[in-house]
Amino acid sequence: MSEISQLRDLLNLQPVEADSMSFGEFLAKLKDHPEMADTAAALLIRAIEKRGEVEIEKVPQERRPYLRMLKKMHVSSWKAFDKVKGSQRTVDRVMNDLRQAAAGGLPLRLAIIFKGGPGSGKSFLADAIKNTLEGEVIYSVADCPVHENPLNLLNLLLPKEEPERSQHIEALARQLGLSDNERKESSKASLRDLLNTAGEPCPKCWSRVMEGESKDRPNLFDVQVKGLRLSSRKFGISTWTTQESLLSSLARGSRGIVDMPELFSPGPAMMNGLPLLLDATNDRRLPAAASRMSAGSSPDSDSGWLPLDAVLIGQTNDGAWESFIANQADPNKFTRRMHIMNVPYITSVTEEELAYRDFLSGLRDQPHFGPIALKLAALLSVISRMKKDHEVDIVRRARMYDGEQLLVEKKAKTASATGYGAYDFTPVNKKEVEHWSVGEFWAEAGEDEGMHGLNMSVMLGVVGQVTEIALKDKDRCVSELDMINFLRAKIAQLKKTPGLTKKEEEVLRNCEEFLQGPKSFDDKSVGLLEGEYRRVLRRQLFEVAAPDFERRASELFERYRAHAKAFSTGAREVEETVSQAGIPTLRKEKVDEAFLDDLDKWMGLNGSSERHDFRRSIDAEIGVILESRLMQNAEEGLDVEVEITWQTIQRLADGIRKKLNDETAKRLEIVLKSEIELNDEERSQRREALERFNQLGYCNHCREQALTYFRDYKLWNQS
Repeated sequence: MSEISQLRDLLNLQPVEADSMSFGEFLAKLKDHPEMADTAAALLIRAIEKRGEVEIEKVPQERRPYLRMLKKMHVSSWKAFDKVKGSQRTVDRVMNDLRQAAAGGLPLRLAIIFKGGPGSGKSFLADAIKNTLEGEVIYSVADCPVHENPLNLLNLLLPKEEPERSQHIEALARQLGLSDNERKESSKASLRDLLNTAGEPCPKCWSRVMEGESKDRPNLFDVQVKGLRLSSRKFGISTWTTQESLLSSLARGSRGIVDMPELFSPGPAMMNGLPLLLDATNDRRLPAAASRMSAGSSPDSDSGWLPLDAVLIGQTNDGAWESFIANQADPNKFTRRMHIMNVPYITSVTEEELAYRDFLSGLRDQPHFGPIALKLAALLSVISRMKKDHEVDIVRRARMYDGEQLLVEKKAKTASATGYGAYDFTPVNKKEVEHWSVGEFWAEAGEDEGMHGLNMSVMLGVVGQVTEIALKDKDRCVSELDMINFLRAKIAQLKKTPGLTKKEEEVLRNCEEFLQGPKSFDDKSVGLLEGEYRRVLRRQLFEVAAPDFERRASELFERYRAHAKAFSTGAREVEETVSQAGIPTLRKEKVDEAFLDDLDKWMGLNGSSERHDFRRSIDAEIGVILESRLMQNAEEGLDVEVEITWQTIQRLADGIRKKLNDETAKRLEIVLKSEIELNDEERSQRREALERFNQLGYCNHCREQALTYFRDYKLWNQS
């Protein structure tokens, strides 16, 4: 193909009209293509599902745990909304509404109202929906001012009263191959299903078919039907602004979507438009005067009503909504016609960080950011939006919200008498070990979580300002400590903002607490943000100094498990796999009590009885965990292998980690010393370790800051 031909193909646009047929042909095609009679809600569902779900294994590695966690919780990540970071749970609620509407349920007669603070993503969500519908084909009666669904015309044939109506529908359905019994087998909509969401025909279409001389009236079979592509420039995708009436916007958005930003903001446009919204939702209709606002329309009369089939989406914030409702004599008139859907700020650290990176990608020039500098800013944002008081600290909850697999024990429960003479014979002091799940955190937090906190506008301002400062500096770098210090200054500045609400003041006080710094080099009581920086930096440096940590930890786990089992059964020897010349070899060895005692001390097991009890319990506890996870996977319909690792039993994992960290701390001394203090072999080891550290994303500036901080605060001694 020539370059000119390729260019012509690339520049070719699809025409607005995609198809043309008679009404009879339209009905005949419904048997195989019932989607041709889709309502706006059903069309939107189909358009979203057609684009598919995000392929988890193809997204960046750091995002996968979060998306996997959502999938496990039966929350899909749709490609249509992937640019709206952190919106998956909100989209899930929208999809549930749309599915019910498509099936003729109550949401068909409700407007969805996105309610959230500035920068919560309300507009991004609405824009994603509108973009998804762009170019989708709907079938409509030719020249209808509201592009009505051809199926509406069947109401001209159907009796109004039962049972005659049902009999007529069934006869017609059998003729078309759309009867209830036939469709059950194919799981497709029957004619009755389709008619449940149909409306009354518009006056203009009614006149064309029913009025005038017989010879001039078209037979219903011959009425023309057009397949038309929805377009925000023509019809089917509409955004209401105060520069036009709501009526014209509703008419233009018929068969698609009408977006109403800042719906309840005070002003004459809102007051004049809201009565229309009541009819548009509950009755799915518009005054016939709307036909005058359709291009090429010239109706004989403005009397009567036009059918409306559109997904109606409004946007508002807490203040505007509460003020509007407070001023209504009959608030229920509005609340029962609207589904108020909270749109929280992002509560995933990874998704928040990706939003910052999307913002930075639009800048012509940007500095180097330390590997977790943006993540720390994202963490502050996320925890500022979460409920602070909980049995589990807010950072660990945020890590679990982000998909990190943490085993967090609930507070111990004890068995007791059940009352009325019935007793549980389990020993009263026996601990029942239960772990927190993300679903339980979500349930306890409720829909209000994420509705208040540092908003995206503020945080993008932070990222923009710190970028500008860094670009003027010779290092052109924003390290983790640079980011923490800038955030402290920014929160102090925001606290001086006049007119802050009590909630905003509370958020800023919490942020100030989260950003608390150390008072001395020996001070371990830093705020949550610097505490998390210390945890991650410590982990990174230990990984750099001991890249074989995972292998050694697994070996210690398997050896302890084998020797503990042999010890608890009274055996004198144990079979274990050892490496001989790089080849795994099974051999018998004496039970190593000294090895068991050493690891027990790292676990804090000091008494002889306590050590013996723990060793006996290992396999039983693994069995319980294995059974619990298998049952959970079965309940969730997951066919995945349950893996037992060195981290499966929390206490043993903690002991292994402490033992290896103590050994690794000695290796770290080489990394922290200057080269003049080392011999040739140690210099080589140091350079290799620093190269591994650089591979984590550190430049010279942020690396030296991190190493100095690690050394000054002796982080190798902190757990």
